[in-house]
Amino acid sequence: MISHVSYKIVEAESSPLPKGFLASIPNRFAAEGKVIYKGRNEIKVFEVGGRTVCVKKYRIPPFLNRILYSWGWRKPKAKRTYENAQKILSRGFDTPRQYGYVLEYRNGWIRESFSVGEFVENSRTVGQDKQNAQSIRAFADYTASLHAHGLMHRDYILNNILYRQNEKGYAFTLIDINRFVFRSTPIRGFLQSMNLMQPFQDQQELNAFVQAYEAADPSSGALCARVARFRRWRNRYSAFKRFLKKLPGAYLFYKSRR
Repeated sequence: MISHVSYKIVEAESSPLPKGFLASIPNRFAAEGKVIYKGRNEIKVFEVGGRTVCVKKYRIPPFLNRILYSWGWRKPKAKRTYENAQKILSRGFDTPRQYGYVLEYRNGWIRESFSVGEFVENSRTVGQDKQNAQSIRAFADYTASLHAHGLMHRDYILNNILYRQNEKGYAFTLIDINRFVFRSTPIRGFLQSMNLMQPFQDQQELNAFVQAYEAADPSSGALCARVARFRRWRNRYSAFKRFLKKLPGAYLFYKSRR
């Protein structure tokens, strides 16, 4: 059987990249570029037209997600990243500008996909400086501002937030944004508590972060006890997921939901 490979290429109107660069990514990604991260997905940087460009390759989706993505019932991660970046920037928060994305199909079924955006230089992750009390207070203020504007990063871990110091204090940048919540009203209640428990694993660090958040947003109420309760629930859920890993069918279903 002859395989038919096709690509969907979407490029931003304001993209500064040379014509044809996006179309060349599927062929040149394996042989060119500098690897800066390799795990479930892979990230490389390329020097293109005098600028450094970040290209993220998403792995071939699990079976159920391949169906959802291929039939248009769910947006592929590269497309979500592209669209979410535009929404975040439009609300006044920072994330790397996205220049476009590429979706690869074989016989009509989606395979690998690529997101292409600017590379943020001279930044550190919040996780690299989590012992810095001043930066954590600034991070808590920033989180409260995100929530007040109806924004919530669903993978709100310390390595998904970059920061740098400037004359005004701290500037934060959100990355890995394909899973994101956008609301027209502030993030409160269940979502707020679930989001606040994500960044810190250590209970003492988590308490300090939540207390700083409460100081930035007094209207949020007494959050520490609520977040601690959600943390206990999350730990039980994590134990349940470890159990599911022993059941291939159930684990496949869980992975397909991501």
